[in-house]
Formats: sequence, structure tokens, C-alpha cells
Amino acid sequence: MKDILYIEDSPELVLMVKETLKPHHVHHCSTLKDAETTLQQKSFDLILLDLSLPDGDGLRYLAAKISDQSNGLNKTPLFVLTGQSEISSKVMAFAIGVDDYIIKPFHHAELKARVEAKLRKGTEQATEESFLQLGNVRLDMAKQKVTVHTGTSSEDLTLTRLEFKMLTKFMKSPDRVFSRELFIETIWSDANVTDRTVDTHIAHLRKKIGPATIKIETVTGEGYRLKVIEGSL
Repeated sequence: MKDILYIEDSPELVLMVKETLKPHHVHHCSTLKDAETTLQQKSFDLILLDLSLPDGDGLRYLAAKISDQSNGLNKTPLFVLTGQSEISSKVMAFAIGVDDYIIKPFHHAELKARVEAKLRKGTEQATEESFLQLGNVRLDMAKQKVTVHTGTSSEDLTLTRLEFKMLTKFMKSPDRVFSRELFIETIWSDANVTDRTVDTHIAHLRKKIGPATIKIETVTGEGYRLKVIEGSL
């Protein structure tokens, strides 16, 4: 069951959409002001938005919110449900970044089908993003687990929390050179550590991923990078 926010000032339409999208939980706001408050308190899996609302233009609201990268709304699927059928409104909405544009009146079954398809795609994408695979190494970010597959067998590596964070960075950006300073800023944050601390952790991580078809290379004067051993893919 997913959480959906519906911004709409018609009580009748809200009731219809809530019934149509069961068993998902549809939260309702009748104004942009209420929506602003709600979005500050809770995140949603999908947002449905009317464009003509009592306190403002839904398109202007969308443009402002999506452009603000800090609120995470740019990653939330957005559907426009509106009576505005003008091509100019559709073009502007899609240019801003909406995922779908549905014109009222719409068929219940069509709305449900489109919403379910988008939610299903989002779930599949989130599942894919929770894993990293490079060479014969598979990293499960949700379980903080690293597995090395060799032939028909596999081995789980025992990494510390810091080693796991370092390996995650490496595997997300193979071939990128990471400086010691970058690791200190992003892994240790405010801790008072030195370059030598980074070198020590890299040495331990290298030893632990020994059976893997990836290796950590030293880039003299710059830092470290992860490479896939040639012929291992």
C-alpha cells in the first residue's frame, strides 16, 4: 500500500479518487497552502494535482517545487488531473517535469491503471538501486552486505561500517579517483582523522576484497580508484 497526496478542491472528485485507488492511502489537501504544510511533514509515493485551485496556479506551484532540489519532490511521481485541455498547458506541464497529464472527466479504470503502472515502476527502480553489482561483487545497501561470487559458490565479506561506505563510493563510480580529503569529508565527517587513517582503511579493504574481480589502485599524488580486473566481466 502506497501513500498518495491528492491536491484537489472538489470533495466529490476526492471521494471518487480515494475509492478508485484503494487499497492505497490517498491523503487530501484542498489548497496549495495545505499541500505545502503536508509536504513538509511527510513524503509521498505519488502526487496527484489539479491545476485550478482556490489559492493559486498548480503549474506555477509545480515549477517552483520541482526546481528546488532540496525538497526531494523532483524524485516523486507527479500526475496532473485537470479540466485544462489546452496544448499549451500540457506542454508546459511536461516541460516542468510531470509524469502524466490526465484530463477531466476521466475513466476510473484508466486512472487506476496509470497510477498502478507508475507505482510499480517506481518500486522496481528502487529495488534495482538498492543493489550494486561490479565484477563478481554484489553489494546490498539495505542489508549492508557484500557478497563475492566465485563460480558456483559465494562468500559474504565482513566489512566494518566505514569500509562498507568506502566500497559503496568506489562501486558507484568505478574508475573515478577519490582523494583522501574527499574520504575524510564524506566518510568521517567531523572526526579528527589524517591521511594515514584513510590509507589504513584502504589497506584493510583491499585485503578483504582479495577474492573479488575488482581492485583498488593507488593513483600517486591523487588518491585511489576502483578498477574491474580485465577479462572478469
